[in-house]
Amino acid sequence: MQVDLYQTFLELYRYNGIHVLSFWDLEKEIEQIDFGFRKKISVRFNYQLLARNLEQYLEPGISYLFEDELHLNYSIFRFSPEQAEEYHCRILCIGPFSFQPVNQVSFLELMEALSIPAIYHQDYLEYLNFIPIVSSSDSWSHMLGFFLAKLYGSPVKFRYINFNEEKWSAFSSNYIDYSIPHEPQIALNAIETRYALENQMMAAVAAGNTDLAYQLHFHFQKCRLLPRVPDPIRDQKNLLFTLNTLLRKAAETGHVHPMHIDNLSRQFAIQIESCLSLQQLDALRTSMIRKYCMLVNNYSRQAYSVIIQTCMDYIDFHYNFPLSLSALAGLCSVSESYLSTLFKKETKMTVTEYINSTRIRQALILLNSSAMSIGEIASQCGFFDANYFSRVFKKQLGLSPKEYRDNLRTA
Repeated sequence: MQVDLYQTFLELYRYNGIHVLSFWDLEKEIEQIDFGFRKKISVRFNYQLLARNLEQYLEPGISYLFEDELHLNYSIFRFSPEQAEEYHCRILCIGPFSFQPVNQVSFLELMEALSIPAIYHQDYLEYLNFIPIVSSSDSWSHMLGFFLAKLYGSPVKFRYINFNEEKWSAFSSNYIDYSIPHEPQIALNAIETRYALENQMMAAVAAGNTDLAYQLHFHFQKCRLLPRVPDPIRDQKNLLFTLNTLLRKAAETGHVHPMHIDNLSRQFAIQIESCLSLQQLDALRTSMIRKYCMLVNNYSRQAYSVIIQTCMDYIDFHYNFPLSLSALAGLCSVSESYLSTLFKKETKMTVTEYINSTRIRQALILLNSSAMSIGEIASQCGFFDANYFSRVFKKQLGLSPKEYRDNLRTA
């Protein structure tokens, strides 16, 4: 049972983008603690000295929090020998993470304080922007303490590591030497990763895969960018306009007609500009991904021949006008029997069934969003006989339009 709790603990933090490491042989595995950043950026950094210090000074049952020279934080916990056997982990390291995002001023001050050559600034910036941000030290300690107490079997103590003490000097910037030219390419790799995630997310949207699109966007969000403008709301709006464009192109790749895409894109452009807070913009971001995926699932024509694509699109955009098999056959320059057979083969519906399904879908929108009468809705959606509209509606949904609307009012 405790092992299940331990795995849940690890998955929770990793799901939220927090780096979690389970060390057994610390000296062999220690370079993972910072994603190998210092190994890439410096000529010499004594990871093994850090490992030996941790092995020597960390006591079981205490959660150590330390901040490195880059102002990034780590929480480290040592299990008792018995628990280490149970969890297959001697030392647990959570981090790096930050309590506040980096900005241009603080970043340049940090680079100056550490005497980092300008040639490395972009590499450091990409690394810092990759690190997840947590809300506050108190909330972090509260949640971590809760889980560790459950795993350890008793309340844990918290202790801060002071890097002014000589024994912790392994994480001092003095251990980084820039005297030999070095090409870490961290910035280059980070940008390539960001573009790859962006392309994968667009592919997921084009396929209508909402869960995968969410997952990829979550990882993409970890690759933060410095603000382009001073106003944070304006900056986020600009990023959402970019996201709207990417999603629009993804839907187009998914073979959705431009008319459907343009309607949704316009709605989101208005919503983005009308947002007044960062919270509203964050909520809108996930809504955009979900609705573009829904658009692909509902309107993608990728699986259909050109003739059937033409018919389906024509029905979608002219559902409130008289429609017939003969008119559609004339539109596509084929015989009625050929079109009827091909339409049934590809869509598993007759032409009439697809027309009625499209009209009912539009009727549902009006029933949910307007006070129009049943007769008016029927006419707006291409049903020129209200009784026929009601029969078709009930056949598809199992209740009449009036019953559907009554249920909405009592819900």
